[in-house]
Parts: sequence; structure tokens; C-alpha cells
Amino acid sequence: MKRIVVILSIVLLLLIGLVVGIATVSLPIFSESKLSILGLEKNAGYYNILDYGAQPNQPSFDNAEVFNEIINDMGENGGTIYIPVGNFYINSPIEIDRSYVSIVGDNSGLRSGVDGSNPKTQPGGGGAKLIVQSGVTAIQILDEESSQRISGITFRSFQIRGEENNGIGIQAVQDTDRVVIDDLVINHVGTGVQLHGADAPSIRNSWIAETHTSILLNGASQQASIVNNALGAQPSGVTIEMENPQWFTINGNNIYPDGASNIRLYNPTYGTISSNTISSRYTGIIELLINEEGAAGYGNLISGNTISVSSFRPHPEEKGIDWGLLHIVASNTFIQGNQINTDALPEGYAAITIESGENNRISNNSIGVAHLSESKIIVRQPSRRTLVTDSIHQNEFQNDGEESNVNIPLP
Repeated sequence: MKRIVVILSIVLLLLIGLVVGIATVSLPIFSESKLSILGLEKNAGYYNILDYGAQPNQPSFDNAEVFNEIINDMGENGGTIYIPVGNFYINSPIEIDRSYVSIVGDNSGLRSGVDGSNPKTQPGGGGAKLIVQSGVTAIQILDEESSQRISGITFRSFQIRGEENNGIGIQAVQDTDRVVIDDLVINHVGTGVQLHGADAPSIRNSWIAETHTSILLNGASQQASIVNNALGAQPSGVTIEMENPQWFTINGNNIYPDGASNIRLYNPTYGTISSNTISSRYTGIIELLINEEGAAGYGNLISGNTISVSSFRPHPEEKGIDWGLLHIVASNTFIQGNQINTDALPEGYAAITIESGENNRISNNSIGVAHLSESKIIVRQPSRRTLVTDSIHQNEFQNDGEESNVNIPLP
């Protein structure tokens, strides 16, 4: 009998040890599950803003000071700042003055919060939110002590929400390498994202709207990728504006009406504008223009977009119906396979205007026929060697240039 009691006791002790061991291993895993989902781990490079004194839902408290303290404490390898769910008010800029800094939220709390009866932030919607005081830049990338490029900055899964429709959401004042913006909501600010001299920036899966200008890449940029976003500007601004971009991709975006131009590019080269759904109320939906030095772009592809005028209004910059929904000052542009809906335009409109350039190709586009026009495609002097095929009838082609500009009409 004693042997049975001893054996049972040993078995019981082994079972207790096994349970304790499982709990010891499992509990930290469960406590860190949210961080694991976000791709983070609790280590020396991880900073939860609550651990450093951040205060949610306190309009008078400036949480930017907490962010800046954390960034100043980071070493040369940078780190990740975590924003939990809550409304964190920002009354001065968050200043990123070094490379390899990531700011990651719990989720973007997808909600516009714009109410005509109350311009302030509305309750609900959840998510990690930075609520930005009127006229303030929420996040600024700038190292005042060095002119070297800042690299490897990432923003993911939170919302930047302005108190008024001004200020800037994210601004890079100096040149940058590989700024990544993913799953962000930026709204009710003056400019959503403004990057200067950006190499390989990626703006994706985000909602940047209810802004004067959604995305502005100024100076010059290379390898910019603007993909799978919902974007919208206002009549005083432009949805996507880029200066001197090279090897860029604007793909798969849904671009809302209201902006004076949906896509306005100065001196673009070797870029692709494809598979976007674009609506507007004005001419100049896509514009390829000269830069301040008079340089014109070349080698760009505009393909497979659905472009429509939802309701026609006089252009805020007084551009007439002959300006064209697409206005091209560039060479070697290939405009192919676009669905261009012109039902809301008045008679005599231009869908595509080639203002100047050489060897531009316009092929297999479908241009709406609700209203007649003898100038669906206009080619102006001094354009040369423009070829139009399978897009319009001969009586819809207006050639104001030389005989090298040719339309091969629809049957």
C-alpha cells in the first residue's frame, strides 16, 4: 500500500511540474501576442509610448515631447515606437533626426471623423491616432546638424488627424532613402505627405484624403512607388504632385474628385501610371508638364486607367475644355488602353491634348461618345510624329501641328 501511495505522489508531483512548466512557457507568449502580430518583440529597440509618459485623450498634453524624448534616446541602430489604441494629441512636431526609426500603431482606426456640424475629431472608430493641432506638422524628418540623407523610416497602422484643414501630416525636409508609409490614415490636414528628394519611397495601402494636397514629392525623386491607396485632394490642391520623378510607379489607386489635378507631374521620366480608377470634376486629370527650368519628361506609360468626369465644373485654375483630361508636354509617351468617360463634359471637349513633344503614341483608348467633339484628341504645334491609332474617328482629330502627326482612325 505504501508503494502505491509513493507512486501516486510522484505522479502527482510530475503532473504539477508539467502544468507549471507549460504556464511558465505559455504566459509570456500570450502576453506578447499583440506585439508578435505586429512583427515586434519586446527588446531594447522597442518603445511603448505609454511607458514614457504619453497621455491619451488629453488635448492639453503635447505627446510630441514623449516621442522626441524616445527618439533622442535611440542609438545609431534606431528603434520602433509603438502607439496603442487611443487619441494622442500632438501640439508640436514629432522630430525624426536619425535613420532607422519606425512608428507603428495598434491599427489605423479607419474613420474620417469629419462632420459638417463639428469640425473636431469625432468619437469612435478605435485605432491609434495622432490628433494634430491646427497648422502643426505632425511628423517632421530633419537633421539640422547634418545634411546626410536619412534612411529607413517606416510609418505603419495609425492615423494622423488634423484639428483643422491645414498643416502637414508627414514632412521630410531633407533628402531621404526608403521612407515607407503603409496602412496609414491621414486626413483633415493641408498636405498629407510631403517628401523632399526622396529615393525609393513607398506609399501604399493608405487612405490620404480630405486634404488640400494628398501626396507631394518635391525636389526630385527616384523609384517612387504609390500603390493601392485611396486619395483625395480639394480644388485648391493636387492629389498627387511630383517634381522630376524618375522610374516611378503610380498603380492601383482610387483617386477621388475635387483636386485641381489628380496626377500632376513636372518633368517625369520612365514612369508608369496604370490601373488607377480616377474621377474628377475638371480638365487636367493627368498632367505631364515642364519643370521650372523648362525641362520636359519622356518615356512614360499611361495605361489601363479608368478615367471619368463625375460632374463638370469650371476649372479652379481657369483651364478650358481644350486643355484636355490628359494634358501632355513630354516625348515618347505611350497612352494605351485607357477607359475615358466624358459623359459630363460639354460639346467640343478634348480628352487628350498633346501640347508639345515628339514620338508620342496614343493607342486603343475608349473615349466616351455622349457628346460630340471634333477635338477629342488635339495635337498642337510644335508636336511632331504623334501617332494615334484605334482611339477616335478622323473627324474627332484636331491636328494644329505638322503633317507628321497622324491619326489612324476607328473603322
